[in-house]
Amino acid sequence: MNIRIFLALLFISTVSFELRAADATVLDAIRRSGGLVLTAPGKSGNWEVEFHLRGRDLTDKGLANVAALKSVVVLNLRDTQITSSGLVHLKGLTQLRRLHLERTKVDDKGIENLIGLSKLEYLNLYATQITDESLDRLANLKNLRQLYLWQTDVTDDGVAKLKKALPELKIVRGIDLSKVVPVKKPEPKPMEELKWVAISGDVKPPKSKPGSFTVLTFENKRSHRIKLYWVDYGGNLKLYGEIDSGGNRQQTTYSDAVWLVTDEKDKTLGYFISGQKVALAVIPK
Repeated sequence: MNIRIFLALLFISTVSFELRAADATVLDAIRRSGGLVLTAPGKSGNWEVEFHLRGRDLTDKGLANVAALKSVVVLNLRDTQITSSGLVHLKGLTQLRRLHLERTKVDDKGIENLIGLSKLEYLNLYATQITDESLDRLANLKNLRQLYLWQTDVTDDGVAKLKKALPELKIVRGIDLSKVVPVKKPEPKPMEELKWVAISGDVKPPKSKPGSFTVLTFENKRSHRIKLYWVDYGGNLKLYGEIDSGGNRQQTTYSDAVWLVTDEKDKTLGYFISGQKVALAVIPK
């Protein structure tokens, strides 16, 4: 073998070994910081690095280890402690295609460090402190296809300007909860009126039986307050509330439940037995 070729192969082998050793050291440092390092699909030597599962205490200093790895194509820093100052370590990650920065302390000052990441396709800035100033810088990322801006300080004008510069970019801004008008859930309407069974003296109402869920609306047509008792499966009375004259009460219950009505002095007046349908129970005058 030609001595020159031999020396060249020896040099390449030595460099390759040194690089593998360096990568192993860096990978170990990233893992100690709580990072998960995976081999990325496709080209050999590319990495996916995620800190959002076990490495949420990651600070700016810890990003130096990621920068030393170089061939990172996916980096997830969601919910970590990094700030804009730490993003300077990302400048050299020129192979980066996906970057998660959601819910971090990143602001406009940090975004300028991303301008050189020309292969970036996905960027998540949800719940960061960026403004339209960052959008002006991101317009230089011609391969950017997905951008998440929910709960940031960007404006409609800033977003429109960026869309014009990058027409193929999909921008997700989420929902402005402050503009959402809450819709009150309609109350279930009675479908039928239960039969009132008047009783007095020592007459006891029947016991309740297990059944299916339903809703009753009690209306007190009497001139005085009444008490409402549930008759349990053993025939015992359990007080559920009182209803003023002219008042009403909505009560969840089960079919075949017995509801006893008394006056304020516990004098028995009558009872209802619920059915399977939502119903109205009118306590007569």
